[in-house]
Amino acid sequence: MKDNERFADTGAALYDLATHFVVHCPKCRGKALVNPTGVKTGQSGKNAHRLTCTACFHVEQEGHWYGASTAYVSVKCRVCHAQLQRSAEWDGKWKKLAMHCDACGDDCEYEAHISRHHYHEGLMTDPVFGLPLWLQERFRDELFWAYHYEHLELLRQYVGAKLRERGIEPRNTIRKNSAMLSRLPEYIKRAANREPLLKLMDELSLKA
Repeated sequence: MKDNERFADTGAALYDLATHFVVHCPKCRGKALVNPTGVKTGQSGKNAHRLTCTACFHVEQEGHWYGASTAYVSVKCRVCHAQLQRSAEWDGKWKKLAMHCDACGDDCEYEAHISRHHYHEGLMTDPVFGLPLWLQERFRDELFWAYHYEHLELLRQYVGAKLRERGIEPRNTIRKNSAMLSRLPEYIKRAANREPLLKLMDELSLKA
């Protein structure tokens, strides 16, 4: 068997690949690169990211969220302690929701928990800015996507291989179950989809 027909899974999780992204620029919709700056942010200590458009040269620092998100509040009324709950679409600016208590009539704004969604308007987005990924396309009734070209190449190697080996220590079940390739949708794993998927990935890799 040829080397390019064999694939050994290293156990990399999707999180391990989420270091940089290729997205649509929020200004011109051209191809933009989201890369880490090397500067740590906040208490999390994560790398900050910067967006640079290869078409209009727009540059933007991490901070604004363009994708879909929901603001959610679940608290007890400050006056009568009745349970209050409310959710609303978040516009990326405010972080409080106005709440009305039916039990006592109190009106107050409460700090909301913000949940950022992976998809927006039917497209997969990056986790930094919430912008549509550049490398994505419909495959029949599914959405095929990749964070960046290295991610796309990893998927290409997996799809193109006739022998797929896990390549992970069997006793390490936590790592094995969190591996990105073990969690791929079934349509990507099907041998019957190999050739059309490889053609799609070739087209994506050449997308200007």
